[in-house]
Amino acid sequence: MPIYEYECDKCGYKFELLRKINEDGSVDCVKCGGCSRRVFSSVPFIFGGTRWVGEKTKKKESMPPPKPKDTKPKSAKKS
Repeated sequence: MPIYEYECDKCGYKFELLRKINEDGSVDCVKCGGCSRRVFSSVPFIFGGTRWVGEKTKKKESMPPPKPKDTKPKSAKKS
């Protein structure tokens, strides 16, 4: 069950409630008993380095092998 944020129209008090998705959106204020409405807030995202958290990492076998670097020393020009 998700947690929803509510704000009272009468006193402005903000509170959170654990409610089912299909329940009615109107609730009474827990402080003054006035009519409250559900407030839509932003969803937090958590970044984990270069990937989204929870994204499966690729297997090393599926990645192409790295190209070998040229290790030969460069020779000077001959005149």
